Amino acid sequence: MGKRKADPRIIQKRLRFKELREEMGKSQRGVSLDLAVSESFIRSIENGRSNPELHFAFKLAAYLGTTVDDLFNDLVG
Repeated sequence: MGKRKADPRIIQKRLRFKELREEMGKSQRGVSLDLAVSESFIRSIENGRSNPELHFAFKLAAYLGTTVDDLFNDLVG
């Protein structure tokens, strides 16, 4: 039997993240400066390429005025 390759991860952009960020009039850079993280980290979270640690997910949701469930609906089981 040959090795079975894992299915590639489906990357889902977090449109709600972008929507809330733009409603605040913030760029990805602005969010990164406000939260003291790199712009590339914010971009990778928004694009669904990475997930924040739990404490940062709550911090980000509070910053954007929403809940973690709303902001990261792709992670809710």
